[in-house]
Amino acid sequence: MAIAQPPQTSAPRLFGRFELRQMLGRSLASSTWLAWDPRLQQEVSLCVPRVQPAHDQEREEWTQDVLASARLKHPRLCEIMEVGSHDGWPFVTCVRDGGQTLVERLQSGTPPGTQEAAGWLADVLEGLAYAHDAGAVHLDIGLHTVLIDKTGHARLFGAAVGLEALQPGQAARSARARQAVRQQAERDVLMAGLLLHRLLANHPALDDPDLGSAASRVGREIVRLPWSTPHPVPETLRAIVNRATDRQQRQRYLNARTLLSALQGWIKTQSEESGGPLSLLLDRLNSAGALPGRPGTERALMACLSAESLRVDDFVDVIVKNPALVWEMLRTVNTASYRSPGSDEGVTTLSRAVLLLGQAGIRQVASSVRPWPGVLGAQSSLAPEAGRASVTALEEELRRACLAGAIARLMAPFSISDEEASLAAMSQRLGWLLLRYHFPEEAAQMHRLMQPAPPTASGESPTPGMSAEAAAGAVLGVDLGTLASAVLRHWGVHDRIVQAAHPHPLNKPVRTPVGAEATLRTVASLANEIVDAQLLEPPKAPAAMHQAYVRYARALALVPKECEQTWEQASNLINRA
Repeated sequence: MAIAQPPQTSAPRLFGRFELRQMLGRSLASSTWLAWDPRLQQEVSLCVPRVQPAHDQEREEWTQDVLASARLKHPRLCEIMEVGSHDGWPFVTCVRDGGQTLVERLQSGTPPGTQEAAGWLADVLEGLAYAHDAGAVHLDIGLHTVLIDKTGHARLFGAAVGLEALQPGQAARSARARQAVRQQAERDVLMAGLLLHRLLANHPALDDPDLGSAASRVGREIVRLPWSTPHPVPETLRAIVNRATDRQQRQRYLNARTLLSALQGWIKTQSEESGGPLSLLLDRLNSAGALPGRPGTERALMACLSAESLRVDDFVDVIVKNPALVWEMLRTVNTASYRSPGSDEGVTTLSRAVLLLGQAGIRQVASSVRPWPGVLGAQSSLAPEAGRASVTALEEELRRACLAGAIARLMAPFSISDEEASLAAMSQRLGWLLLRYHFPEEAAQMHRLMQPAPPTASGESPTPGMSAEAAAGAVLGVDLGTLASAVLRHWGVHDRIVQAAHPHPLNKPVRTPVGAEATLRTVASLANEIVDAQLLEPPKAPAAMHQAYVRYARALALVPKECEQTWEQASNLINRA
């Protein structure tokens, strides 16, 4: 009778004292293992470089670099437990404490949702930005170097290869360390963008699972997030990830904090608890006011307020040339104290606001508007060149808003209020105005993204710039229409104006509006397209104006020359401010 033999068990694979239980992932730079540490009696992540140091001095330099980086303490950086060497191979370990690498997390379930993926990358970027501020880079970001802890937050690992401390005295010790720190940090940010692409698409960009290798190919090859993703990706988030991996280096995020800011803006927009996009502006609206008074309008307003008797229309003609006063008056009269009992209609015209406030009320509201250029004046003193550019850009944007309001008022059909049309047109530019005033650096960044890029080779056409909405999403993580709508609702403005604050998309045909609300939005959109067309360079303006006319001719029953004649009339009205 045969005696049953116990099953054969293979001997555990050892690396020094560590028992290697599972390969978690590898790149051209490193390998990461799930290992058992008998000394600590717990699982650890063990990271080993793919290339063995050539001699003892190189291994010692590597060890010193990693030890310097291990001193960085941040909640989004894994704590390094041990830095050592075995048989000439250096290694580094960190305690898992119940966490999983992204490799394990993705293998164990369905692909993450968009908000979860964005949240993980925001965590990684927090740690990365801290490391960059300390003069360290990573250079090996990937699924195997990101740990998801028990709370669901991501932590960056892999200091065995990256996170080299580039401090004086160390900069000459390796070929990689001799490269410019800025270029290394930009490469980290590009790899972070490729990681977000991988999480959202559930497939590596360029079919290359090694993010470092893929990063080297970006530029020669184009990386765009596919439309066939496991979960629908909102346009704003799509703009962020596509900008992070853009073929043009000048279009990408050049540091971790700008990409982090865009992601956090988008995440806040999706979260009702955070107050949505309004959370980006609420503190600044309370402390700095919405907008400063438009320069050159004070004298006309003072003359109106000093007159013994004037028609309401005379007040409106003056007030409408100062967007800051327009919005402050609407905000004031749409508070509960001015509402009729049992009514939620709200005030949607300046005429009604003038009647409710009276001269004394208008004077009080006007005194609360900050004089030109408001908080931008302080920036001008700290950074004169950038400050002057911000002031000039805001002044021009205020003028455009006034022009759009005047055009909409002149072109409004009898089926809608001409004053509501004016407010709707100005509302469509409110997002830009608020950005120009409260976020001048971000607005300048958006403006650069909207400019066409020079051709990459002779004979090629310039690469078109981003649209305003895509640029806003890529920089702030929120589109301009959503931002304007949130602020208008915060001010208590009627939903009719709020809905009209979203202009018609330029890439879709304009259909004949049905109802007053749709007509309001359509007239406001036409007014703003006329303004944008006429402010182009002289050779391009006539063609753009004709295109605007063609888009809206059927929807609003326009006749030839109507757009151009209205532009000239509105320009005369506003230029008399």
